[in-house]
Amino acid sequence: MIAIWDTRFSVGNALADAEHRQVISILNEIDVACRVGAPPEVMGKALESLAQSIDAHFAHDTPPRSDHLAIAASARRLLEAWRSGTPNALERRVLVNLARRWIDHMGRQEAAQPSQRMAG
Repeated sequence: MIAIWDTRFSVGNALADAEHRQVISILNEIDVACRVGAPPEVMGKALESLAQSIDAHFAHDTPPRSDHLAIAASARRLLEAWRSGTPNALERRVLVNLARRWIDHMGRQEAAQPSQRMAG
């Protein structure tokens, strides 16, 4: 597993918490799929879901934050690298790094602005 949801990650906003949990779940799904050699279709759908979930989460931000844009761009680059057949595109260290950035985002960014999370 890449990460495990913990109540300490909660930002006190049900929508944001659900979106945060979803991204962690998808990262774990991708990790498991890599380990078991899942078919390309499974990997593609999981990576698309990851990029879409992150984009949807950050769509609530007005104006967009640069650190949020960077996380979303990382997820899209991961998807594009996998689609293009880039060797080692899905190395575990890449997934762990994205998860760390996501967890950092949860802890630092969301708790301070719960009203923005309800606007979308």
